[in-house]
Amino acid sequence: MPYKFVVIALAITVTSIRCFTGEDLTNDLKFIKVCNLSSPIGAYSMNDVLENKNLDNTKSRPFKCFLHCLLTKYGWMDQDGGFLLHDIRETLEQSDIQLGTMEYILYSCTATKSIDRCVRAHFFTDCFWKKMEEVKAMRLIYFDAIETQLFCCLLNSQG
Repeated sequence: MPYKFVVIALAITVTSIRCFTGEDLTNDLKFIKVCNLSSPIGAYSMNDVLENKNLDNTKSRPFKCFLHCLLTKYGWMDQDGGFLLHDIRETLEQSDIQLGTMEYILYSCTATKSIDRCVRAHFFTDCFWKKMEEVKAMRLIYFDAIETQLFCCLLNSQG
């Protein structure tokens, strides 16, 4: 798989909350390049994470520090590994995330006892992805239920 595709896919994943403009995508790619220079990770590792949205197989320090670098560039963490809750909230408020999900991300995904900035970034990203997958699954269940109700109503009205 071409490296360029992997980089674009990571940019889209990392910024799944934001809407893209051409400038955003350019910045995303720049951030990924800078972070990959300071904490190099292989294209195959990056691709594996993106395909599975699972950080369990990415315990390497360079990958965790790569995530810290990205979260710092996006203004969600400071250099020491502190979470910038106001900035995270501001970004999440611009999306269609429900209040409960936003609060979970803000307070549960940042609740790590580690003082290591790279470990903290890894914990946050894993928590964030798991919560977003849960929300996605709930939306699918909800829309399937609505679709079933509509189908039943149509059948009843024709019978």
